[in-house]
Amino acid sequence: MADLSVLIRLHQHELDEKRRALAELYAALAELERQQRDLEREFDMEKAAVAKANDVHFTFAQYAESVIKRREELNVAEAELEEHIQKAKLSLLDTFSELKKFEMTQEERERIEDAERQFRETQELDAIGLEGFRRKGDE
Repeated sequence: MADLSVLIRLHQHELDEKRRALAELYAALAELERQQRDLEREFDMEKAAVAKANDVHFTFAQYAESVIKRREELNVAEAELEEHIQKAKLSLLDTFSELKKFEMTQEERERIEDAERQFRETQELDAIGLEGFRRKGDE
């Protein structure tokens, strides 16, 4: 029976690479969330500054529009990233499933080989014992 250790190592490496990629996607998602929080905090500070000034700032309207646009951009980027994360998770699960199949097949092959080896050893020891018994009887 063929040894599957090379395929197992290959799939383990592939699984590790997919885990790293998924971790990078999660890090990118965390960065987007940080940017959203920073944007909201900055907007709240600007809004409070305008309220304290007690005069109308025409530039604040443009700023508010740019914040709304940036929020939308961040939301779109987050949605795309979530989609990539879901695809990466499915790919990771597929690779993990394939790895487990190879590992289980290898374990079964090793179990069968051990059973066959033990059977041969038992036969050889039985033959040696019978030969010893026969020789003792011939003396």
